[in-house]
Amino acid sequence: MGLALDEPDENDTVITINEVSVAIDPDIEPYTDNLTLDYNQEAKGLVLLGNESDCC
Repeated sequence: MGLALDEPDENDTVITINEVSVAIDPDIEPYTDNLTLDYNQEAKGLVLLGNESDCC
């Protein structure tokens, strides 16, 4: 799974979280329940936390 600052594709699901539009690819949408976007100081970037499924 990855993150990108990009325009949504026509098949993406677009939701608004805290006034920010987020596009989610339909192939990974089932794996996005209970995820939190966080900043990781060691990685010096954004990370997704939660949902310990074996999807990827």
